[in-house]
Amino acid sequence: MSEPVDPRAAYAITAEPSPGPTPGPTPSPSPSEPGSDGGGPSPEPSPSPNPSPIPPAPWGSDPDLGVTSSFLRKRADECETASEIIRKTRGVADDASTGLARAADGWSFVGSLDELQGRWEALNRHVVQRLDQAAANFRLSADAYDANETRTASQFS
Repeated sequence: MSEPVDPRAAYAITAEPSPGPTPGPTPSPSPSEPGSDGGGPSPEPSPSPNPSPIPPAPWGSDPDLGVTSSFLRKRADECETASEIIRKTRGVADDASTGLARAADGWSFVGSLDELQGRWEALNRHVVQRLDQAAANFRLSADAYDANETRTASQFS
């Protein structure tokens, strides 16, 4: 397989420092031009010896755009780990809800605990589904990356 190519280097447009204005003859204003006082040309400001510095990117430094299939698979593993952690909170949340309902018997908010638990479970299901889909997408991207690398390498062998 070929080495990964940094896309920033492949498509980078580098700006070279400007050498400054090219000295040339300065036309003197003719006495007939409006606004000329006939006292000769006014001096021009001298160019800066160094070009002005380029301001830093708003996000700090250039982003690292290098991607490999192992990087994508690690992201899939991290999504699955996060999904599993969220799945494990369901039992703990049920226990906490039951314990709170028993401890707060007679309080007015106890009736809303079922609604709160339903919202929590719906949110957990949604987040877990999204994380599982993200993990699958990362794995599909890694497989496609490997397939593309194999096809490209086979064209040169």
